Order: sequence, then C-alpha cells, then structure tokens
Amino acid sequence: MIDNILSAPQRSPVDMLETARLQNLQKAGNPQDIRKAAIEYESYFLSYLMKAMRATVPKGSLTANPMGETYHSFYDEEIAKRAAQSGGIGLADFMLASLAEEPSLPPPAPHSLPPNPLQK
Repeated sequence: MIDNILSAPQRSPVDMLETARLQNLQKAGNPQDIRKAAIEYESYFLSYLMKAMRATVPKGSLTANPMGETYHSFYDEEIAKRAAQSGGIGLADFMLASLAEEPSLPPPAPHSLPPNPLQK
C-alpha cells in the first residue's frame, strides 16, 4: 500500500479538489438538486450582504441589545431566502449557466436564465 502511494504521480491540491468537485457534480446530476443548492448559496450571499449593510446603520434604542440583533439576523435570513427563491439578483442563474458549460452536467431549465443582453 505504501508503495502505491509513493509510486503514484504527484498532483497538486487544486487538481485533486477540481477532480473531486467534478465527481461530486456527476453523482449529484439531478438538475433540481443543483438548482436548489445554487438558490441556497444566493440566499446565504444575500443574507451576508444584508448583515454587512445593517452594520453600517446606527443602532436604535429598540435593537441595541442581543435580542434585537438576533431578531435582525433571523429577519435578514428570511428576507434573503425569499428574495433568492423569487429570482434574487441573478447569482444562482449565473452559477447554473457556468455549470452548464461543464460537459458532464445537464443544462439548466431554459426559463431559469435571463436573456443575455450582450447577444443580438
């Protein structure tokens, strides 16, 4: 076993991660699962964006405590989730379009991608 490890060609960690990513995507070839993951990622991004924006606003007397911060955290997460599910800012569609360029993945549903304004 040690001889197999030592005699195996050395690959960079980036190559190994890319290979693992492609293998995982091939296993999870269900387009609905991929779309769901993309929407969840966009939801997380929007939630983080709202949290960062909220940090720039002065705190009022009602929310200047740990419970107010917790409330805003849950509120931001819910707003971000609903925004991503209703179309969001296009991050999920962008990720689906880039994944569709991979030859091993099924293309996303045609209604999910906005028209490309650069193509005529």
